Amino acid sequence: MRQSFIVAGFATLAHSAAAQGLPQERYLPLDVAIEAASAALAQCKTDGHAVSVEVMNHHARVLVTFHDPFTTIHSAYSAHAKAYTVLSYSRASGDTTSAQIAARITKNPVDVARIQGIPGLILAPGAVLIKANGQTVGAIGVGGSMGPTQDEKCAYAGIAKIQSILDAK
Repeated sequence: MRQSFIVAGFATLAHSAAAQGLPQERYLPLDVAIEAASAALAQCKTDGHAVSVEVMNHHARVLVTFHDPFTTIHSAYSAHAKAYTVLSYSRASGDTTSAQIAARITKNPVDVARIQGIPGLILAPGAVLIKANGQTVGAIGVGGSMGPTQDEKCAYAGIAKIQSILDAK
């Protein structure tokens, strides 16, 4: 008798899960990531800065990395680490830029020590989450300009270029 209830319970759960269907998840297509990276690179070039730009998907997988031919040797690492940091720390905090994360974490020496112990993270402005209708689909990181606000300006220019695609239903 007890086994009948258990089997009936599993059958009910299976039917209810099948009725719901699979979750619908937005993602950042490669061609859109390329467009964002190109726009960010172009903005920095227009402003006189040689940078690297990296776009990651929401799982922190690199979709595209672009480098100005005259960028510094560390700009690629910086762009990568900034995008990775904003993806790593935005879910719990609600922060949408690496500048916000850096400002919050550097207020507490214990938090600074904790983040310095995790490979690949950096407390520096220059990365912004990419959101489609409120859902994080990736991040764009820029490194190598003559100041952190410039890196972030270029990242926002990349997002602005693809905003109509992100807003589409």
